[in-house]
This record gives sequence, C-alpha cells and structure tokens, in this order.
Amino acid sequence: MALSEKHDGALAVSSRHAMIALSSLTAMLILAWVLKYSSYGIDFTDEGFYLASISNPFLYDFSVTQFGFVYHPLHLLLGGDIAALRQANILATFFLAWGLTHTLLGAIAPEARADGAAFHTVAVALATSVLVAFNLWLLTPSYQSLALQSLLLTSIGLLMLEREWHSRSFAGAVMTGMGGWLAFMAKPSTAAALAACALLYILACKKMSPRLLAIMVASAVIPLILSAIAIDGSLWKFAERLQLGLEYGQAIGGGHAFSKLLRIDTFALTTKGTLLVLTVFAMAFLSVWGFLSGRTTGMAISLIGVVGFSLPTALIIFDQLPSVSGLGRFQGLSLLGVLCAATLSGLMLGKQKFLGGLSAAQWGVASLLLITPHMYAFGTNRNYWESGVQAGLFWLLSGFVLLGPVARERSTWAFALPLVLASQALTVMLLQSALEHPYRQPQSIRSQDAIVPIGPQKSQLTVSKDYAFYISNAVLTANGGGFVPGIPVIDLSGQSPTLLYAIGAKNIGAAWLIGGYPGSSKYAKAVLGRVSCEKISEAWLLVEPTGPRSIPTDLLADLGAAFPQNYQLAASWNTAQGAGGYATSRIQNLYRPKNPAGTLRLCNSLREKAAE
Repeated sequence: MALSEKHDGALAVSSRHAMIALSSLTAMLILAWVLKYSSYGIDFTDEGFYLASISNPFLYDFSVTQFGFVYHPLHLLLGGDIAALRQANILATFFLAWGLTHTLLGAIAPEARADGAAFHTVAVALATSVLVAFNLWLLTPSYQSLALQSLLLTSIGLLMLEREWHSRSFAGAVMTGMGGWLAFMAKPSTAAALAACALLYILACKKMSPRLLAIMVASAVIPLILSAIAIDGSLWKFAERLQLGLEYGQAIGGGHAFSKLLRIDTFALTTKGTLLVLTVFAMAFLSVWGFLSGRTTGMAISLIGVVGFSLPTALIIFDQLPSVSGLGRFQGLSLLGVLCAATLSGLMLGKQKFLGGLSAAQWGVASLLLITPHMYAFGTNRNYWESGVQAGLFWLLSGFVLLGPVARERSTWAFALPLVLASQALTVMLLQSALEHPYRQPQSIRSQDAIVPIGPQKSQLTVSKDYAFYISNAVLTANGGGFVPGIPVIDLSGQSPTLLYAIGAKNIGAAWLIGGYPGSSKYAKAVLGRVSCEKISEAWLLVEPTGPRSIPTDLLADLGAAFPQNYQLAASWNTAQGAGGYATSRIQNLYRPKNPAGTLRLCNSLREKAAE
C-alpha cells in the first residue's frame, strides 16, 4: 500500500511538471504564431477605416468612437508601420489579460500562490485565450480592441479595489476610472453598460467608499476633459462631435438605432458545434477529476485528456491539421465547454464547500465576468453572442472563480492546468479558422505570399497575388494620372477606405463613406456638406460604376461639383476578386477635378443660399 501511494505521488508530480511545461510552451507558441502572421493580409473595408482614423483623426469633426485619437500617438511612435501597429495591439491585449488573470487567481485563492510555478503558468497560459479577440483576423487597432483593453483594465482595477484605504485600493480606483474613460473613447455604449455593472458590483460587494468613489470619478472625468480639449479645443465642441456622430450613425440605417440596443439575442449551435462543446466539457472535467484523484487510473485519464488537447494544438500551429469545418457562426461558443467543466469541477470536487467556500465578493466577481462579453458587444449591430466571443476570456475566468475553494484547499492551481490546455486548444482552433477564412478576404492567410508596400509610410504587408496586383496597379496608375499622396479624395465606391489609404489619399467627409445601407447616400451628402468648399473643389473622385455598395454621384451636384461635367478621368483599374467581400472583380475609376475655381464658387454660393 505504501509502495502504491509512493508510486501515485511520483506520478502526480511528473504529471504536474508535464502539464506546466506543456502549458508554458503552448502559450509561447500561440503568441509567437499570431505575431508571426501579423504582417499578413488586409481587408479593404473595416481595416481601412481603422487606419484612416488612426493616421489622421483630426481630419473629421464628428465621431462616436474616439479610438483614432487614442491610438494616434502609437501610430506616430511606430512610424505608421501597419505590422508593428498590429503587433503592439496584440501584445497590449495579451499583457492586460495576463495582468487580469494574475490578479484574479491571486485574489480568489491567495493560498495557491505557494505553488508559484503552477500559479504563474496558469495565469500566463490562460491569458493567451484573450487572442480569440482576433477570430476575424482584424489585427489593426480599432474601437473593438480598445473596448476589450478597457474592460481588461477596468476588471483589474475592480479586483484590486477594497473599502479600506491603502495603496492597492488607490491603484484599483485609478485603473477602474481610467478603464471607464478608455471604454467611453472606444464605444460609449460599452462604457454605459460598464458603468452600470461596475457600480452594481461595487455596491453588492461593499467596496464603496466616498474617497475611492471620488478617485474613480476623477480618474475617468479628468482624462475625458483633457481628451475633449486636445481633440476639439473645448467641451462644447466635443459634445457636438458626439452628437453629430450619433445622429449620422442612426441616419445611415446600419442597425445602430437606440431602439435596437436593448435586445436579447439567441444562438444556435450546429450539430458539430454541440458535439465539440460536449466533448471539451467531458474531457476537461474528467482530466481535472483524474488529476485531483491522485490515483494511477485517474492520473492516466488526466494525461490522456491533456494529450487530447495539446496534440491538436501543436498540429494546428505547425500547419499539420486541417481546419475544422461545419461549426457555424457561433463556433466561438465552444469556450462555454470549458466554463461548464470549471463550474462542475467546483461544484462536485469542492463538494459541500462550493457554496460556502465563495464569499459574496467572489460571487460578484463571477457574475461580473460572466456578463462582461455582453458589455463588450453592447451597441453592435451583430448578434451579441457572436460578437461577445471576442471577449470570451471573461467567460473562462468566471468559471475559474468557482474553482477558488478547491485551489485554496489544495494550495495550488495545478489541478486547473487541463482546463487551461483546453482553453488554449479552442483558442488555436478559432485562430486557425480566422487564418483560413480571414474577414472579407478570399484566400487563407498562410497561402498569401506577395509582399506589397501600403500607404504613405510604405508598410510592407504580405497579401495574395491578386490583392498585391490590385494595390500596386492602383498606386502606379493613379500616380501616372497625376495623383500625388496627400490629395483629398471623395470615395463613392462605398467600400474602399483601405485602397485610399494605400495610395496615400485623404479620405474626406469620413474615414469611410460606407455604402450599401438605406441611408448611405443621405449620410454621404450630410458629412460631405461639412467639408470646406476649398477641399471639395480640389478633391479627386473615386467611383465604382457597377459596385454593390456604390453611392450615387448625383449628390455631388448639391456640393457644387456635378458629375461628370466637372471631372476628367485620370486613372482606371480593376478590383481584385474578393475585395470588400465580393467575389467578382469591378472597375474603379479615379477622376480629377477639371475646374476647381468654378466648383469653389458654386459650392460657396449654394451654402450661402442654404444658410439664408
């Protein structure tokens, strides 16, 4: 019996070491894998909007989201290099997630810090699951990434917050306020949801104190005031910017109306998706149970589960496993399998200590983390569950809170390593799907092999051969027609902000004159009406005659620049197949103004009459 127990103990130690090594190695591989491909691929719609907003945010006097101003210093620091911007975005998101996992695990089970190797491994390895935020392969900094980063920062602050006054509480209050400010700069809808939920959490967990509340408010309001002055010169002008942004956003008819914000979305998993959730749930739970049993049979089951998660992860990273298909649009909800496994593990393996082993504050933390993905998604026109997956790390962390009693009793987080490996496997699977089917790109990321310079800073990106030819041909043809980088362009293709960025144009009116919505024409007319007549008169024109998102050229007459009379064709090219998410190639024409002085006079005359 003693020999058997000694053997079981040696096996448990060996298994623990193996899982720590696997989790650590996998974490490094995942991060390196994503960073490696950060210079691959480009989307011609959303990413162009992000890049135009970041590179020259002061060009526009209205906006609901201010992410461009937040990331603009980073753009300047990195010299506008797109790949470097993406890498900085990935690393910032990862390190904030690491800070959150480290803070959370230490807060819910301080005793488990005694096993430092397991504690730090679980924290860093679990943090890699935040990379599911890039499940569309949109790596460029955006309002979405800023919203996620703000939620990570706020969550760290709320965990550090305590009613008693000391340096940790002070730091927590500052981070909570700063996170709220960043959330507002990213998405006011997310900021509103965050403010309400954070306040409920603070009250429910009895962390409120007048002094800390004042610090939180000051940490949010002071940066906001400074931002408003830096952006528009006054609070009044900044408020007008927001008001106009909201009005235009609703007028375009893209599904962002206030009446559609408060809704309950549903989801439906495919048969394969359901099977994956159940498989992950069963394997993860049995692996945790087997590890905690300490017996040879249990440890064998645990190791089988660990190999079952680690092997596919490695094969996917080294491109030795085909992409899983048939999981549907809600494939990211497979993360719920890990959440359910963690919940059941806490309930059954913690036994009677589960309900009593969690304080009111820890229940509050679990609840807050559980709804945070919906805070992230709040305000989007996409399904909240589908969008919330990009903040799926919070779902995982809510399950880990419920494992607190087990971690405190055992003084280690080693038993949770199978759950971490399961999370990593799902993260890699979702990232593989993004690599194989990047957003609005017809070719997988790994098969793209043509390097092309993009934008004024000539950022080197690896794209498909068709995309490379489209970009280089447009740049060459435009330059041959007399176009010089820095010239303002009115984009009526409705879907080419990235192309304008690539040729070095200034997207006037808006960072993206988005087409394809019921109010697109009205939106374009309204925002271009705010552009000075001087810029309108000297602006070139990009049109896509048969484009699925084209905005009618008729609106130019109201600006004093009738088409085609006032323009001369300067260049023409074909789009790449798949550009903008459409399979067929289309012709795009770039026109130069023929009579800028006449356009200027007519534009001023029309505006004077409108003002009477």
